[in-house]
Amino acid sequence: MYWIPFLFRSLGCFVWLCFGLAYSTKFGADQYDHSSANGDSSHGDLYLGTVPINKSGRQDLLQQTQLRLAGKTAYLGNDEELDENKLAKNFPKNGEKLSSISDYAPYQNHKEYNKESEHVGTGFYDPTFTLETVVPHKTGSSGNFNTGDIPKFRNIGAQKSRTEVIGSREGDRKINSRGRESFLGGPNNKQKPFRVNLAVLVQDDPSQMVETFTSCQNHSDGSSENTCKNHEDMVPKLQMDCEKSGVHVMCPKTFRCIFKYWLCDGDDDCGDYSDETHCGAYTNCTDDQFQCQNGFCIPRTWLCDGENDCKDFSDETHCNRSSCTEEHFTCNDGYCISLAFRCDGERDCNDNSDEFKCAAVINICPEGEFKCRGGLGGAGGPSGQCILNRFRCDGDNDCGDWSDEENCPQKPSLCTSNEYKCSDGTCIPKRWKCDKEQDCDGGEDENDCGLVEHSLNCGSDEFSCNNGRCILRTWLCDGYADCSSAEDEVDCHLQCDPGQFLCPTKQNVTNLKICVHQKHVCDGHSDCPSGEDELNCPEEQSCFEPKQCEQLCIKTKKGSDECACRLGYLMDKNKVNCTDIDECQYLTSPVCSQKCQNTLGSFICSCEMGYILRPDLRSCKALGGAMTLLVANRWDIRRVTLSNNRYTAVVKGLHNAIALDFHYRRALMFWSDVSTDVIKMVYMNGTRVRDVIKWGLESPGGIAVDWIHDLLFWTDSGTRRVEVSNFQGNLRTVIASNDLDKPRAIVIHPGEALAFWSDWGPNPKIERANMDGSQRQVIISNGVTWPNGLAIDYPNRKIYWADAKQHAIECSNLDGTDRIKILSTHLPHPFALTIFEDTMYWTDWNTKTVSAANKITGSEFRAVHENFHFPMDIHAYHPARQPEYPDRCQKDRRGMRGGCSHLCLPNQTSRRCGCPIGLSLKDDGKTCKSTADKLVLVARRKDIRLRQLKNNQAELSEVDMIVPLDNLKHAVALDWCSDTDFIYWTDVERSTINKAHINGSYQQRVVHSNLVSPVGLALDWITDKLYWTDPSTNRIEVATTNGKMRTLLIWEKLYKPRDIVVNPIDGLMFWSDWGEEPMIERSNMDGHDRVIISSKKLIYPNGLAIDFDKSKLYFVDGGTKTLEYMNFNGSDRRVIINGLKHPFGLDVSDGRVYWTDWDTKSVMSADKLTGKESRVIIANTSDLMDVRVFHRTRRRAFNACDKENGGCSHLCLLNPTSYTCACAVGVQLKEDKRTCSGGPTKYIIFAHRIDIRQISLDFDHLIDVVLPLPPISNAVALDVDRDTGNIFWSDTIENVIMSSSPDGLHVHKVVGDSLDNPDGLVVDSIGRTIYWADAGRHTIEVASVDGSNRHIIAYKDLESPRGLALDYEAGLLFWTDWGHYRKIERSHLDGNERSRIVTANLGWPNGLSLDLKSKRVYWVDARLKTIDSCDYTGNQRKLIMSSLHHPYALALTEEHIYWTDWKSKALHMTERRNITAKHDVMNNIDGLMDIKVIYQRQSMTKNVCGRNNGGCSHLCLRNPSSYTCQCPIGLRLQENSTTQCQSLPEDYLLIALRSGIGMISLNTGDYMDVVLPINGVHGAVVLDYHYRKNFLFFADVNLDVIRRVNLLNFTDSKVIVSTEVLTPNGIAVDWIAENLYWSDTDRKLIEVARIDGSCRKRLIEEDLGDPRSLIVHPKKALELTCENRTKLLRWYQPYGNCNFRNWLSNRPYY
Repeated sequence: MYWIPFLFRSLGCFVWLCFGLAYSTKFGADQYDHSSANGDSSHGDLYLGTVPINKSGRQDLLQQTQLRLAGKTAYLGNDEELDENKLAKNFPKNGEKLSSISDYAPYQNHKEYNKESEHVGTGFYDPTFTLETVVPHKTGSSGNFNTGDIPKFRNIGAQKSRTEVIGSREGDRKINSRGRESFLGGPNNKQKPFRVNLAVLVQDDPSQMVETFTSCQNHSDGSSENTCKNHEDMVPKLQMDCEKSGVHVMCPKTFRCIFKYWLCDGDDDCGDYSDETHCGAYTNCTDDQFQCQNGFCIPRTWLCDGENDCKDFSDETHCNRSSCTEEHFTCNDGYCISLAFRCDGERDCNDNSDEFKCAAVINICPEGEFKCRGGLGGAGGPSGQCILNRFRCDGDNDCGDWSDEENCPQKPSLCTSNEYKCSDGTCIPKRWKCDKEQDCDGGEDENDCGLVEHSLNCGSDEFSCNNGRCILRTWLCDGYADCSSAEDEVDCHLQCDPGQFLCPTKQNVTNLKICVHQKHVCDGHSDCPSGEDELNCPEEQSCFEPKQCEQLCIKTKKGSDECACRLGYLMDKNKVNCTDIDECQYLTSPVCSQKCQNTLGSFICSCEMGYILRPDLRSCKALGGAMTLLVANRWDIRRVTLSNNRYTAVVKGLHNAIALDFHYRRALMFWSDVSTDVIKMVYMNGTRVRDVIKWGLESPGGIAVDWIHDLLFWTDSGTRRVEVSNFQGNLRTVIASNDLDKPRAIVIHPGEALAFWSDWGPNPKIERANMDGSQRQVIISNGVTWPNGLAIDYPNRKIYWADAKQHAIECSNLDGTDRIKILSTHLPHPFALTIFEDTMYWTDWNTKTVSAANKITGSEFRAVHENFHFPMDIHAYHPARQPEYPDRCQKDRRGMRGGCSHLCLPNQTSRRCGCPIGLSLKDDGKTCKSTADKLVLVARRKDIRLRQLKNNQAELSEVDMIVPLDNLKHAVALDWCSDTDFIYWTDVERSTINKAHINGSYQQRVVHSNLVSPVGLALDWITDKLYWTDPSTNRIEVATTNGKMRTLLIWEKLYKPRDIVVNPIDGLMFWSDWGEEPMIERSNMDGHDRVIISSKKLIYPNGLAIDFDKSKLYFVDGGTKTLEYMNFNGSDRRVIINGLKHPFGLDVSDGRVYWTDWDTKSVMSADKLTGKESRVIIANTSDLMDVRVFHRTRRRAFNACDKENGGCSHLCLLNPTSYTCACAVGVQLKEDKRTCSGGPTKYIIFAHRIDIRQISLDFDHLIDVVLPLPPISNAVALDVDRDTGNIFWSDTIENVIMSSSPDGLHVHKVVGDSLDNPDGLVVDSIGRTIYWADAGRHTIEVASVDGSNRHIIAYKDLESPRGLALDYEAGLLFWTDWGHYRKIERSHLDGNERSRIVTANLGWPNGLSLDLKSKRVYWVDARLKTIDSCDYTGNQRKLIMSSLHHPYALALTEEHIYWTDWKSKALHMTERRNITAKHDVMNNIDGLMDIKVIYQRQSMTKNVCGRNNGGCSHLCLRNPSSYTCQCPIGLRLQENSTTQCQSLPEDYLLIALRSGIGMISLNTGDYMDVVLPINGVHGAVVLDYHYRKNFLFFADVNLDVIRRVNLLNFTDSKVIVSTEVLTPNGIAVDWIAENLYWSDTDRKLIEVARIDGSCRKRLIEEDLGDPRSLIVHPKKALELTCENRTKLLRWYQPYGNCNFRNWLSNRPYY
């Protein structure tokens, strides 16, 4: 009765599967235990061992036999009936299945069964439900099998395959196990009624598989009634057809028909694992577990995490995927977007509802400037600032948010003759043009291809399909059809995994490898297309004694007796013994997702650290919560949740984010931007964005993070390098630079200390090297074209890559061996790739999606997330993605990684130490030298780089390193100082001269004003001076190396000065000039004794260099293309190299000459005397400018300037014999020839928006100097205090009035509150006041020069006041108003006697100036384009000049008129007596505003107010006859007083302004607000006052304090409540009982104290939501509070004592 246990056990499972009676399995389990104890058979014992029962009710096969029950099949004769008796008679113990070694294939042995199997391509019962709706094929076709005709579709459920069908498209393949399913690929698949696939009835979402028929019950209309009825009627029919054989059972959910003996055998035959649950004693799941519908128990933490852990999707079916979370904004159409996308100025919702009801920011930049977008975005840049137009589209982040670099024309790029240039500048091989595949982003490579069929010539590593498609030769005979007619799989030597049956290829019409698992051979169902697996099937028989066979005995179809083996074994060559199959070696379809241990007849799966085995006992799940995907989307980086397809923005507002990676333990994310050429870092919560690498990048297309050693790796296809740095970016080195063309993706394996990168250049390949760059090797070179994405499967030590041109994803071992193609469908243009658990995820440029598939078989393809703008890089964000490995750079006792003084780089054996830029290792191999060796310094347009020189030549192993400098736009000239290790350079785009340490630290601007194009630079290393040329201003200037002292040397007869060099040993300087008559000149270093030393045979004399050893001057000429030298006087001129391409920079050092060449894109060197022994120092580098050789052997010499600066007060300049003292520009040298005067005595001063400039009138040459003032946003109006020399200016962006000393050392904010566009400003230097016009407040105001005692001069009938001028002697003030009613008005300086003097013939009256002698008013009119004049009464009007452009401001002297003009962008002047003598003082300068002419020594009238301020308590203001006393805003003179003002208004409003306390008087007619002078106000939101005591109380929510201020003495301010206060949002004063009440929103209570802060008590603590505003009514003894959260107003009657005075007892105060 050996078959009884199996029969009952199988029947028990069958009953449970059909009717859902879970406890019926217990009976089968009991019978099973009985058979284990008592059963015996001559066929051999079934090896089980101890089989514990797990909580889900199934046998735990993992611990012992794992996953497989050895079974064998009962075979019936052709004439036998298939019934239970026959089954019991012929079926061995526990259903052991036979495996034979017969030379002939098994035979299908049931005639009736074969008749039922004859249908080909027909429907099941109802034509509506045929497989053709799932996998269409040509009905009745018996010829060619065309996989190209199979459409792409999504797999339904967790399906498994009974055969390994190698060749069907990956989207159609199923994972091979010992499960069963029909072959869906071929047209000759026989549809058997008990194997019907109801995928057609299932929704497209696999998770909805269990809802197949229940969905029909929900239809409200009658349209689906017939369909639902058909569905309901179909199930019993299917079940009956399945079970009529007596040995089959139908799965309850998937409706598959399977053999009974497949129940509980460890294989997923049903497709939802329902045949593998309830296999033992039934046990309930625990409280912290979820019971799957198939019976599995999983942790509840696995629910709704986007992964099919139950294997039937029941853990993912009832998840909330509709409502948005608090981190999301809900669009009007219900779509969820990240909350960070709300009101960011970009449309993220389809209906733009994320941009509704957003605060609008309106700001207009002046002409010639660009308005930045502003907003935090990804860079946290300043909001809405204005930048110069010339900084637009220059490749630099001038706005801070990259908005100045958006929508820019594509930068030109160069493609080779063998390449085609796409419209975006990308270069592709020319043979890809018109190859029927889109390779350019815009698809233009497939345009204009003509009507003629394009003839394709496949490459040497490609195979040509019949339809012309080229596929890789490595894909031939790989078991998958890549040609549409599968001709790539013809005449192949095919081989299956051990234990599988290979269907004969001659009869296999598909030309594909079809492997049938031994479990399905001779099982009564044809798995081979022609049924060879069911031919010649043997019958089992009892073994004769003596027993010859080790396991089973059979009788073959020919009648001979032979041996057979159980499942999991193969017959030995001796045909008697059985050999165990090592399933762990399966390559086609591995049995375990990670670790596999082979056992006798079976195998055991296990997982790596950080993973746990799922209930299916084969796949591993990562510990640590649900995985999310990080996806770069160009404009943002998103974190995508798989469970609901929602996403949040980690960072947005980006420009072109391409690559990304993360450090999970540190919660950091890094990304690269190929448009801005920056690598950035941010915390995963989106905070603290900062630049890591922002210099020396050209196209950083890939980045990778080493989470063990804290290193950052990246590839750059522009520089053709692979580099590494620390996370700070200050330590950096190159690990690969040779033989690289277009490196793209990069991945790191810290455990193996390996770096992998792809290269999609002309010779595409995938390389690997140690992380220190050593042992570099190519691991994949054949059959790759565009290897974009790279990913490492860390548990299985595999490298994956996606090829966008081959439309494939492949993998191999880490050394490139065992290469396997995973997927070659559904891949229009894959870009990036990541691996997590058993799934690979990738982005696709064409579909704009993230897709997923099984990482081993390529099956289970699905789209994970859509709606991307342009998906780029992708990473699985999870702790398991970054496992722990040994640290090869552990810190030593000094805290140094790997013992290295700087950078530690791991390799497979140990580590290598690296050094910062310019330094090299000492002999100990750990410590870097403190000083640089001999270096070549090269200035490029966007960077400055250096390379080590040894023996005057660059080592082949060395690479040029980029000096990490910020904000470099266009470097041209270069020099260095070995004493300080500083380098100096000019930037012609930023118009600056800069310096920094050679390692990039201590970067600063040296000279940044009065420069336009500084193209030449030379350092006097003896006296620390910088000399430079500027061809735009035609000047040669000199300054100290800190830039504080500067003077002009040469400005006459300069045309286009270019390079400059100095010889401080001899006191000489030389420069080249590109003018109409090119020349090279020489002078002393003080600018004297100027002489031309060469002017013949010159075209473009560029670089100059001095040979101090031979006293020679070297130069290169880009026009004559020569390198020459001559003596210092121009004699003995010789050409040493002819035929150069375009030489530019030049230097001489140690017997060799070095130069840069624009055309050859190289730095070269040669012998300085002969020009021979030419060597390449740096090659293939564009935009090369100057070159200098850094060394430490510069000559030193004694000079007179060494001692006390030669006695000079400012600059000491060398000459051949001695020295000369020099002063700053515009400042005269005193008679002692040593000391400079304090400043110019006569000068022009004008506002230039972002700076204030001065032009001295003490010299004949008019040169502007930018004053060293603090940063200015928009200086509009200005004036100078003649008494102190201090400069006053108004800033209409900051809305402040500032003052500063001319040297910028004493800066003060004069007026900083209650300003709104202060357009005009004038200083009363005699009366010690300032007047200003405020166009926003429509006022003319006055204050003391320190900003105190502010007073309104005029406020009625003012629209847009602008120009201001005063005559103190006359006591008059004049102003223009360019509003709707244009006018020029005047009043006394005290505001009295206001009158209009000009109202007719005015357009836009702007600037105003007075002729104090003739008592006339001059003004400019921008609309009429004139300068006019009249007397002080408006009479005797006279037109001075007309036909101007757009005059803005003007100033007068006795001889000249000066004015600024917006449109001409110039400062003009003309003689007053001859207005035709007009010329430009300055031109080509944007943003010219106000202008004044200052005579510092001009005598001033006596102040009529005298020393005691005229007896006035506040303001003493002049009038034509005397003066009057005036009061500050809101105050009036005291009664019966003409000099003393009130302390406070009688009635006034107090306003909390956050940063201050405002007051509006109700006793004056202007109702103007003024900010009280209370210091230290940071967050005033609520206030109250005690009128009788003149106390002000306010709560500061920034400081969390309550303060009291004496309104009669604002310096009397004290904090009265400072402890246990979080957010005081309400405050109220009881002026009767003298108590103070306040509400605290965060602490949710109301407190009270005395007005001095004592006797504090909690008054109300319960039943408060968010208490906000508070008010008291002492007379009623009531208080009223407002609660924001509940929107309630509540009355309270306070109680308590603590010596509080009773409110009612104090009623008499009313």
